Amino acid sequence: MNSVLRKLAGLAGACLIAAAMAAPAHAQEKFTSFTAGADPHFRPISFQDESGKLVGFDVDFVEELGKHLDIPVKYEGMAWDGIIPALQAKKIDAVTNMVITDERKKVVAFSDPIMQQTIMAVVKAGAEKKDVTLDDLKTLRVGVQGATSAATVVEGVEGANVATYNTVVDAYNDLMLGRIDVVVVESVNGQYIAANQFAGKLEVVEKPLTEDVKLNGVALRQADTEGLKQINEAIAAMKADGTLNAIAVKWFGNASAIPQ
Repeated sequence: MNSVLRKLAGLAGACLIAAAMAAPAHAQEKFTSFTAGADPHFRPISFQDESGKLVGFDVDFVEELGKHLDIPVKYEGMAWDGIIPALQAKKIDAVTNMVITDERKKVVAFSDPIMQQTIMAVVKAGAEKKDVTLDDLKTLRVGVQGATSAATVVEGVEGANVATYNTVVDAYNDLMLGRIDVVVVESVNGQYIAANQFAGKLEVVEKPLTEDVKLNGVALRQADTEGLKQINEAIAAMKADGTLNAIAVKWFGNASAIPQ
């Protein structure tokens, strides 16, 4: 009798193991709170105001995201080149505004787009060379923030003399000091900087360096499938009710950067 019971117990255990193997490795749940991270030196997306408080498009976006999802949210600034590792290590739940690329899709999941922009050149006001093209970068001293879509464009220019910076602010400072000739950057940042922080001192080259339009989305861990559904539903609602456009108008002056 004991041997029969042992056989039955072993069979039951084997069935439980098989069932566990057939089930998903991780049961996914919706976000009940949300911590977002981004570069705190990238105006007007996210930056510190005079009091040291983080402000910008992304900060407002996250706050509205929390309202639409009815969950508490938090926004943290961190070094851009370490932001995906921070996401994977669960120090944050998302990167709120990242250019969507095939390479990044290998390690993160992206929401529907929340922004669109191009890659542009920024030069000193009155610079001799104002119509900068990709080919011109071969003969200019180029500055770019590392681990960005702008850096990817510059890396594709053979023979370019490139200085890579931890923050785009450092690149602009070197441009002002004459250490470099041009900063290659995403259009939203370049246009804002030239019109505000360095008004009259820096200019954006009107024609983008490439014709490619970059789409930005919220980056999540690939395992957060239910969370991704939540975020996409909230983004759709924010587009439909005008919330996303209103945030863009506040920070960019218009809503042309919002994909419709």
